Amino acid sequence: MAVHNEATVLPEKLASLASQDYAGELRFLFGSDRSSDGSDELLAAFAATRAPGDCRIVRNDRRRGKPATINRLVAGMTAPTGVLVLTDASVLLQPNTVTELVRPLVDDPRVGLSDARVVHTGTDSGEISHLEDRYIRGEVALKEAETCLFGRFVGPFGGCWALRAELYTPVPANYLVDDFFLCMAAYARGWRGVSSPRATVREGVGQLLADEFRRKRRIGAGNWQNLVHFRRLWWPPLRNGFAFAFFSHKVLRWVTPHLLLLGLACVLALGVLTGNYYATLGVVLLVAVLCTCVPALRYFAAMNVALLLGWIDYVNGIRTNVWQPSHRQPQDGAN
Repeated sequence: MAVHNEATVLPEKLASLASQDYAGELRFLFGSDRSSDGSDELLAAFAATRAPGDCRIVRNDRRRGKPATINRLVAGMTAPTGVLVLTDASVLLQPNTVTELVRPLVDDPRVGLSDARVVHTGTDSGEISHLEDRYIRGEVALKEAETCLFGRFVGPFGGCWALRAELYTPVPANYLVDDFFLCMAAYARGWRGVSSPRATVREGVGQLLADEFRRKRRIGAGNWQNLVHFRRLWWPPLRNGFAFAFFSHKVLRWVTPHLLLLGLACVLALGVLTGNYYATLGVVLLVAVLCTCVPALRYFAAMNVALLLGWIDYVNGIRTNVWQPSHRQPQDGAN
């Protein structure tokens, strides 16, 4: 787990880690990315409650970002074996989460990774909480269907998922979406993935449109890094079931802003060619008003603008993958 200034949520997070009922050997690796809010002291206190050798804490000498921090933790393992459970500070595990994440990998030697199901808290207390929750629940259902149909889901819930240690591929410098990269790297080597409905975790749902906009923009830029890097997994899209799932689930969504702009250009061109300037202007204004006044349309429009800006960031070149945590106030649903 990589940590940067997560003192607000760490006590509850560490308590959820300590409560795991996993029957096998369990070790904890924490990377502090220059935390300055007391997170390091909380991690040290947790380590003091564990047996010697069961917990290791590494502190970065400078901000490196989550992917580089996780790379460093794995590189410091003497012989990476067993299963890595990668998790975020804001995600609270149930007592059986690790057990249920590991179970599919034990039951089927062809399975290289497993994903948890997120259950949101704070779904009725924020600006966009109910919309974000609805979107994520749709994603979860889609990934479970992909598991059943294709033996692979298209990208894990990055807050808590499991990967065979020998499949860990160091995330390239400046890559923003490390979990998606690691997942696709395992698939590229022929492994399967399982979305496990019994491995549940809790997380406060996004509350503020501004926070989610910033997060979606960063993810959008990282999506394009992975789309180009793993293009052989989805092109041509009808090559196999997983290629179709990747293309229809992810690629089409990532290019939706471009398709919307193309549609707008077609409407404007049609107005010019037919001379219906007022009708065309009326349609554009109506759409703009609806996107401003209707919460669901405003959310949809904002997230697509974020994806478009993420694409622009990718085209301009991504120079750093250092991140800032979203708001962790109790009213945001983090607790």
